[in-house]
Formats: sequence, structure tokens, C-alpha cells
Amino acid sequence: MTEASTAEASTDAPGALAGIRVLDLTTEMGQYAGKLLADLGADVVKVEPRGGDAARGVGPFAHDAISRETSLSWWYFNTNKRSVTCNLDEHDGQYLFRELAQNADVVLESYDAGYMDARGVGYKTLRERNPELIYVSVTGFGIEGPHAGWKATDIIGLASSGVLTLSGDPADPPQMLGGNQGYITVSVAAAQGAVMAIFHKERTGEGQLVEASMQEALSIAQETAMQQWDFQKTSRERAGEIVLAPGIGTYKTRDGHVYSMVGAPAGASWSELMDWLVEEDAAGELAGEDEAKYRALDWSTLAAALADPAKMAELGQLAGPAQKVLTKFFAERTSLEVYEGGQKRRLLIGAVSSARDLVENPQLVARNWMMPSEQNGESIDFPGPPYRLSETPITIRRPAPEIGQHNIEIWVEELGISQEDLIVYASEGAI
Repeated sequence: MTEASTAEASTDAPGALAGIRVLDLTTEMGQYAGKLLADLGADVVKVEPRGGDAARGVGPFAHDAISRETSLSWWYFNTNKRSVTCNLDEHDGQYLFRELAQNADVVLESYDAGYMDARGVGYKTLRERNPELIYVSVTGFGIEGPHAGWKATDIIGLASSGVLTLSGDPADPPQMLGGNQGYITVSVAAAQGAVMAIFHKERTGEGQLVEASMQEALSIAQETAMQQWDFQKTSRERAGEIVLAPGIGTYKTRDGHVYSMVGAPAGASWSELMDWLVEEDAAGELAGEDEAKYRALDWSTLAAALADPAKMAELGQLAGPAQKVLTKFFAERTSLEVYEGGQKRRLLIGAVSSARDLVENPQLVARNWMMPSEQNGESIDFPGPPYRLSETPITIRRPAPEIGQHNIEIWVEELGISQEDLIVYASEGAI
């Protein structure tokens, strides 16, 4: 049975984190951490302020109907979660949250450093009542140090981590990375930290404080820039698209683009690409008397010629014609044709995919990667999980919740507050 069919046959299996209760008080910065834990089977309760989390206002919106219940971003990041409202600025709201945290395994929050402590619901206070509690703090810069408490949006995280100085063309200003990469990266780090702390708790019975700083989590995206400064005392600068030789870079296709790294050490050489061009009767002048020289246009040849100006000049004369032929070859084919043809020959070529390309991608379709869910009465396909577990598969158990959808279920049925008291708390603004 394939992995996909195995997952389909096991959808009733409990998740890997079944039995773990998580209280999720995150904003956009951190909400993906809650989703990762929820998708793994944890009971994640989204604790929202009255009126709902601000992330509900992030577009785009289903059918362009702007409301707190139609955000596509909210739907994706909050499937498998439940929702209660709780006003942490009110005394009774603080009391209710402490009661809720009494039996929680994990508290996950992304408020500014000191916010929760000032309201009597911070790590030290909650741990006095629940020593096994795992408290995950997601911040821009950490909960201590001279920048603790500073405001941090996604772009501030990218800028402060050094990532922006490396993105874009040297002639342009630093370029913003798409997709809220700062928020996503720190969320992944927070989820990893939470899972490690859960493992420690199961062995020892001890809870602990877990910190995830967006500035620190993003530092890995600099690759070896820090080591370059350490050894050479020089800062890496934006390089834009590096074209060392033909076959390396972005190329237009008939319906989009591909990115090619032909000749790089991990894949087949230029000679293999030449075979493809010849087979397709597309080699043109490259198949003439200099064909043997063109077949050697890969990184190993360039590396060997770096110390030989004459050799480099000779290779430079070959680069122009080779680039012209290859550009024409790619432009006459679709991205999928180029990608699949390259893969058959172990050539490092990847299609630059759009959202539609991913939905229609034969590999992802064959693996049932898209995950359907009911949301607001209609079926929605969501991107699949970043990993697959054969015995505890990830499923969408429930759609993203409406504001306070589970107030009765959690406050009354699970926590034991009477409906009369809940009405009073609601009238006084605590929930």
C-alpha cells in the first residue's frame, strides 16, 4: 500500500500529540506553531480577546466577503483548534485563564515581553499552580536583554536577523521576502521547542519555559554569513542571481520559468544536457567542431580554470553561444516538460511553481497532498502538512473556529463554571 493510501486507511488513529492540551494565545507571529501542534493531535484551544483575534482581519477573504469569519489566512492557520474568548485585561478574565491553565500542558503566547506577567498570568504565576506546565514564549527578540519588549513585525524580524541584507539584487535596496517568513520560521522553532519540552516532561514530570525569538530563529537563513564575518571580518552582500556559467540561473519557459543548476556537483554534467539537446535536434552550433569543449561547461571545469586567465577567456567565448541555445531550448517547452526531462537525466532543474501548478502537480496529486475540509458550509482544500506519520497521520479534524465557538463547551462543560456565572462574566467583559 502506498504512503498516501496508508494515511487514508488510518485517519481514525489518534494523533501523535493526542491527550496534550495547548492554550494558544498567539498572534500572526506564532499561530503556525499552534497549527502544527493541533495537526499532530493536540487539543489546541485558541484563547481570543473579546471580538476575536486580530489575525481574523488578515486577507484575502473567501468570495471577497470581508468579515472576522471569512479570512482565508485564519482558516488555514487555525484548523483543528477550538476557540474561547477571555479578556486578560479584566480581573475576572485573568482568574478564568489561570483556572484554564491549571490543567493545560502547554501555554503558547506571543505577547510582548512582560505583558503576561503584568496581568498575573505569566510563567512564574502559572507554574506555581501547575509545576508541569510548559510555557512557550514567542517574541521578536526574546524576553530579556536590551531589546526585550520591542515591537517586532515580520519585516522587522527579517531586517534584525540580517536576512534582508542578503536578499535582492546588489543594485536594488534589500527586498522583502514573501509569505511572512519571519512569523513562520519562529513558529516552527516554537513548535519544535514545545515538542522537546513535552518529551522532557514525559520523562521527568518537569515543565519548563521555552523561548522562541524571531531574530534568533531567522539567523539560520544567513547560511555562512556569520562565519564569513568571524573569519574574514567582511560582511556578505546581496549577490542577486549568480550566473557562473550557462545552465545556472532562471530561464523562461513557454508557460513560466525554471531554475537550473546544470553542472553543479550534485547532478549530471553539461555533457548530459548536450545529449538532450542533440536528441531533440536543438544543439545548433554547439554540435559543431567545438562540441567537446561545450560538453565541459560545468563547475568543475570552471573551478580548474580560475587560476588560468587564458583558459577562463576561452570558456567565456563558449558561454555566449551556449547560453543562447539553452535559452531558446527552454523557451520552446513548458516548465513541466523541462523539469521532467531534466529529472530523467539527473539534471538539476526545477520548475518555478505557482499555486495552480502545485494543485495540479502530478506528484502531489498522487500523494493526496491537498487536505479537504468543510469551512463555513463549503469544501475547502488546504495545503498538506510538512511531514507524514504512518501510524499517527495528520488529519483535519475540525475547521477553524468562529469567535468563542467553544465557550460553553470549555468554560461550562469542561471547567465546571455554571452558565449563570458565565453570563455574569460575559456581561462584565471577562469573556
